[in-house]
Amino acid sequence: MESVSEAFQNAEGPNVEDEFDEEAVERDAFEIEQLVDNYVNEPSIRHDEIPESDSDDSDNEGNKSEKVSKQKSSNPVRRGNGILYKDQRFFNGVAFKECVLDYALRTGRNIKQYRYDKDKIGFKCVGGLSEDEGEACEWKVYASVLPSDNIWKVRVFVEKHSCVPNGSCEMLKVPQIARLFVDKIREEPEYYMPMKIEEIIQEKWGLTVSRPQCQAARIKALKWIEFEYDHQFTRLRDYAAERCSVLAFHECS
Repeated sequence: MESVSEAFQNAEGPNVEDEFDEEAVERDAFEIEQLVDNYVNEPSIRHDEIPESDSDDSDNEGNKSEKVSKQKSSNPVRRGNGILYKDQRFFNGVAFKECVLDYALRTGRNIKQYRYDKDKIGFKCVGGLSEDEGEACEWKVYASVLPSDNIWKVRVFVEKHSCVPNGSCEMLKVPQIARLFVDKIREEPEYYMPMKIEEIIQEKWGLTVSRPQCQAARIKALKWIEFEYDHQFTRLRDYAAERCSVLAFHECS
């Protein structure tokens, strides 16, 4: 089975620089907030109750393993509901962009980002004809964070579409595809190859992406994973060195 490191080396070209997700810090903060919001406390253990017998577990172990493997392949990516509305609040700009992406995936609309400021982000639908022809789709969503309230909020939302989905989505670029599949590529790098990624996007969301896009997205995801591993090992080495220094100090004192 191909490891993440081997997959990265095979996908890496001769002059490929190390990369990391430029939204990693905000994305980590957003994901931590999601985990806190979705946390469900485990039920308390009743010590006076006899647990069910596990006698049949050994017989079904092979079947369970097969089912888990199938579930990984049949449920590749979990996303939010993509609901948008006026005055909707978000933890940060990444959370807003994730929600708009979920909306685009759910509706199949051709959404494009038009505002990229640090404290202002906007998206519009480009599924209709060009603006020069006077038939551009009216859909638009704009969010910003203001010093007065210090929270990301949807300030403008035009919900009406005047276009028909055609399988295109301009905001679904290489970084977005990489983020959609990075966790799955980490788990099964040999399964999520460019052709499989392209197939899943088409079947799950009805959107068309190119094979080169999927190839570039897979390479980018592998770079992020490699960077993440290197960063974690660096922190472990620093911790080990610190512990050795503490132990040496206690031995000398």
